[in-house]
Amino acid sequence: MTRALLWSRGAVSLIFVLALWQAVALSGAVPAKFFPGIPAIIDGARQMIATGELPRNEILTLGRALTGLVLASVAGIALALLSDASPFFDRGFRTISSLLQPVPPAAVVPMAIFALGLGIKLYIFIILLVSIWGPYLNGAAALRAVPREQILTGRMLGLSPAAIMFRIKLPAAMPQIFAGIRYAAAVSLIAVVVAEMLAGRDGIGFLLVRKSFSIRIPETYALMFVTMFNGVLLALLVNLARRVLTGWHVRQTGASE
Repeated sequence: MTRALLWSRGAVSLIFVLALWQAVALSGAVPAKFFPGIPAIIDGARQMIATGELPRNEILTLGRALTGLVLASVAGIALALLSDASPFFDRGFRTISSLLQPVPPAAVVPMAIFALGLGIKLYIFIILLVSIWGPYLNGAAALRAVPREQILTGRMLGLSPAAIMFRIKLPAAMPQIFAGIRYAAAVSLIAVVVAEMLAGRDGIGFLLVRKSFSIRIPETYALMFVTMFNGVLLALLVNLARRVLTGWHVRQTGASE
């Protein structure tokens, strides 16, 4: 019942935004050439689907974003575990993360092209650089916040430090880690689109640049809506993985999607 209510509220919000968009387009407050209505945007998307360029580039962008997100999540969790196990590493890497976390994707792309060339290595590097911090920082904080009573209970049961880490601390930290992964999903999509815009030869970002410079305004807006849809899709995939891996937490807390 709660989930149905949330979905209905989301649908109502989407309809309201689309209706407001169409009302502004019809009002003439913005020239129609630069702010087309929803039917024109849908027609632009339909044309790109008919030619095959939208499905082809959509698959490439989503594949890159998902690959980078998975690698960033695994690497971030591994760094969080290492930080929890080694205070020396934690102090050193926390300084590094403070320096690298504010770096925007666009600032890294030019030098990364010289180092890695064009292709999947470039995209993965950019996504890793900007997406790893959510899983890492959330994971490190969640591992430190595990109640000491649980750790002492594990020691009383004769568990080794590694068993305590992977059987007690990591499962307890996973709900908060997934909050970081969900944030990383949005960042990974932003990173891959920016990289495609600056250095790509295909993908949604490349298509956005090509359509905008060709003054194909309806198609440009259609691609923006596709990017928004991709963000929702990645969030749904993260929530699905969260339910599979931390379903006990969802059931206990009644956490929403």
